[in-house]
Amino acid sequence: MEIDYSPQSVPTAPYRQIVPDSASAVLFLHGITGSPAAWFPIARSLTDRGISVSVPLLPGHGTRWQDLSSTPWSEWLDAAKAELQALSRTHSRVVVAGLSMGGALGLALGAGDSPPDELVLINPALYIDSPLTPFLPVIKHVVASVPAIAGDIAHPDRCEYAYDRTPVAAIASFASAQRTLRGDLWRIECPVTLFVSGRDGVVGPRTLRTLRSRLPQRPTIRSLRRSRHVATLDNDAGIIAEAILDKATSADRFPAGTPGTGE
Repeated sequence: MEIDYSPQSVPTAPYRQIVPDSASAVLFLHGITGSPAAWFPIARSLTDRGISVSVPLLPGHGTRWQDLSSTPWSEWLDAAKAELQALSRTHSRVVVAGLSMGGALGLALGAGDSPPDELVLINPALYIDSPLTPFLPVIKHVVASVPAIAGDIAHPDRCEYAYDRTPVAAIASFASAQRTLRGDLWRIECPVTLFVSGRDGVVGPRTLRTLRSRLPQRPTIRSLRRSRHVATLDNDAGIIAEAILDKATSADRFPAGTPGTGE
């Protein structure tokens, strides 16, 4: 699939396009400290193919990293739930695609009472891979931020427009939510497709092992050999876009009102 990687005029702005008569929609969720820019090129390419899309700007993002310090996981999840509900009211099939922390949000939606029809997860994060993780609730009161975790992209000309610092309080909130989420994975009944980068400088292999062992249905796993963590903007983005398009257009194969279509 050909993808135009030029950003929006305001790269961090949300992007929402509802296509008339589209039976399906895709909800795209970005990572922690990131922005809709990580998903915008793929989302725009799906809109061009007649699929409704929404790429919300999650609370605490797109402004200053200090704003994220006071924004917990619960607010990110509430925003994701609200947008999933809005799309589900007007579409027979909704696919959630999540990157990194957005992938964790997707899993939380899948474990909820009104799950999406499918999940497509790119390098989802179920762990903070640091020996200091157990001490984050204390460290956040001493250290406000650490260097950015963003920008792990192999392609030299693409940018996710993320914060240049990572607030420790936000990471602490995320780590706490991850522990709960790992215990809820058994609740996820919708199909899950996992994209895993060959070179990921942010998320380690524990997440993949956990998803393989705890999801009720074995996920479909696809390797991204030419990409790093932010694979949605990297060399394999076309592969991701094609897979999401295929999942979204399944609405054409499952008429509204049949099992698995969200109605």
